[in-house]
Amino acid sequence: MPAPYPAPYPAPPEPICTHRLVDTQESRQLRLTTIEALLVLLACSLTFLGVFGAFRRCCTNRAFIMFGFAAYTISFTAVAYTLGLIQNATFCNKLFPLGAVFLVMVLGSADSYTVHSLEDVERWKSFNIEMCGKGFMIGWVMSTYTPTSNLMRIPENLMFLVSAKIDYRVRALRSASKDVMQKNCILLADYMKTEHQNSDSNQVDPSSLRGYKYFVRETKETKDCLWFLPAYWRRRPLFFEGKAPEYRMSLDNTDDVITVEKVWNCSGRLLSARGDPDGKLKDLCLSFSLFKLICLRFAGYSLPQEAHDKLWSLILHSLQSEANGYQRVFRVIEVELAFLFDLLYTNFSLTPSPRHIILEVLQLAILLAFFLAIILSYQKSQNESTWFTADALVTFLMMIVMLGIEIVQFGIRVFSEWAKVLYICIYVRNEWCQRNRIAEKVIEIMCGIKLRKPWGGQLRQFSLLEKCSYRPPKLIYNRFTAAYFDQVRDGQQEIAPTKLSKEVMKAIAQSLMNNGTRNLENGRASLRRNNVFDQLSRACNLESTTHVIMVWHIATSIYEHERRGAVPSFVSQGQRENFHVATTLSKYLAYLVAFAPRLLPNHPYRSEYIFGHVVKEARELFEGSSMLMDDRIQKLKALDNEQYGETIVGQGAWVRRQLSIEATDDEHIWTILADFWAEMMLYVAPSTDVGAHAKYLSTGGEFVTHVWVLLSHAGIMRRPDGSEQHDDPERY
Repeated sequence: MPAPYPAPYPAPPEPICTHRLVDTQESRQLRLTTIEALLVLLACSLTFLGVFGAFRRCCTNRAFIMFGFAAYTISFTAVAYTLGLIQNATFCNKLFPLGAVFLVMVLGSADSYTVHSLEDVERWKSFNIEMCGKGFMIGWVMSTYTPTSNLMRIPENLMFLVSAKIDYRVRALRSASKDVMQKNCILLADYMKTEHQNSDSNQVDPSSLRGYKYFVRETKETKDCLWFLPAYWRRRPLFFEGKAPEYRMSLDNTDDVITVEKVWNCSGRLLSARGDPDGKLKDLCLSFSLFKLICLRFAGYSLPQEAHDKLWSLILHSLQSEANGYQRVFRVIEVELAFLFDLLYTNFSLTPSPRHIILEVLQLAILLAFFLAIILSYQKSQNESTWFTADALVTFLMMIVMLGIEIVQFGIRVFSEWAKVLYICIYVRNEWCQRNRIAEKVIEIMCGIKLRKPWGGQLRQFSLLEKCSYRPPKLIYNRFTAAYFDQVRDGQQEIAPTKLSKEVMKAIAQSLMNNGTRNLENGRASLRRNNVFDQLSRACNLESTTHVIMVWHIATSIYEHERRGAVPSFVSQGQRENFHVATTLSKYLAYLVAFAPRLLPNHPYRSEYIFGHVVKEARELFEGSSMLMDDRIQKLKALDNEQYGETIVGQGAWVRRQLSIEATDDEHIWTILADFWAEMMLYVAPSTDVGAHAKYLSTGGEFVTHVWVLLSHAGIMRRPDGSEQHDDPERY
């Protein structure tokens, strides 16, 4: 008898999934509600990015900056998750493909918020792959729907707009990346090596900018360029290839190449003293040309000393020839940094051209036509009672958001500084535009409309004596949350920011003109000018620049509290101005120590360490006293010679006492302090850490960056001590 077959193994129990979604009417409704809620939230989030991003350069509110960061960070993941929900739905909804297409279009249309930080720029390849993946997901979604009506064919026709938006954003990211910027800037770097040789030094005139052949842009477009392609894709070579032995490229300086000299020599009414009395249109082209020189710094190139000398002559002439020349200089730099911000953080930097603007108009018209077709098709396919269902309202909301963002950003692009430079260069190149009143008036109107401010003009402030007792909430800032966001340290709390005033700009410009040798000092020269060098130079010969800033900040804060009640009434105008300059710059440089140490000469972590000890010293001194400033000032003034010691707080009190002894009166005190802080502002600005300045552009920008640009053009560099050498040109 054969042996019986062994008993089979019992079948393994089916795994239990507690999150399995049963395909019921309730589950479908839940999935539909989830998708609709995500579409609404993403529409709001992407609208915020599109609108807030356009004005991010003017905003210093940290809450808005954090919200923008959250919206930017979450949007990519949330879009992918929403597309996945749409694809995996067990039911069909003919508005889902429209919602998916609009979602990715809005994401790709956030031209004013391309990236949040400088680190994101170098991720342009990852972004390209991400967006291509989302495009594939849209195609997958649409492949599951059979087009039974005109409404369902519209998403397929919109795909080319999605592709255009994604491609446009990827190209903007790529153009701002370090490798591409280095490749593009080598042409200009080679040209600037010999630009000063193109005209005799005796013929260079800063008043008429004769001899300043700085490149602005080219106006000619190739005739065989396809009408729907950007002109720069098939543009004829602008530079000639280099030859042995230098292998430097040379500029083909034809009539189509617009330089700063040509803009100033234009005889048209629009650029004359009658049409442009303030010279803002000419200065716009100058800003654009100088912006290209700053890009050389970001790409790691340098200018020859002759080029710096030429720019220094232009800066000095601008400061000395006009009563308000300092305002013009800082206005040019302000617009210059606006160009840099657009290059790094927005899509507006892609070189505009007449054909590209026409293409933008056609895209907007096509999008509007599709929206009207969607509404008409949906209206015909539905009964009147079902027109306003939740999914229809959500889809129409996405349509409105998409169209609104497109209109806003089209307006910003057409009236941007980039486009205005194009209009002015076309005007300079074509005599027909100069003779035709209608064309001239159109260009004048286009250049006169200003939708965005280049910069908010805010100086953030910090006062050690006011905020040394501040302790951040441990529930939010602790060792567990340190892995997720930056921590706030003890004493690190800002006070209300102040507006950058004419007096501050004037004081810095005057200090720069007084520095005839172009060798910067950390306040010593101002003490010599005011005849107190022997008595106070000790406070400038400290271990680091951070020491000097905090010592003089404490002394200035004591005097500010003592004299604030007297400033608005019977004191002279000069004393009021010096009071404002000294207190504003003192609190601003103290803010840089506390919140932006990368912008200072010392190593940033050394500055943070020193700041922490200064806060500790102040707390120990004020321990047991009230929170009132009067009591704290009295404690500082009560210190004797033995108590001054070597601490920064004690040395600050010593500087205050020495000023009281050596100065003749209050007016002399505030003159000393104003001159000192203006010179210190110049001293801390030079830096090779270009990445730090680029980083802070994304959060509103810092005034020290404006001073850095000014000194960079002039070729003025600081020679730091060994303890201050932290700059790293590769950090960008």
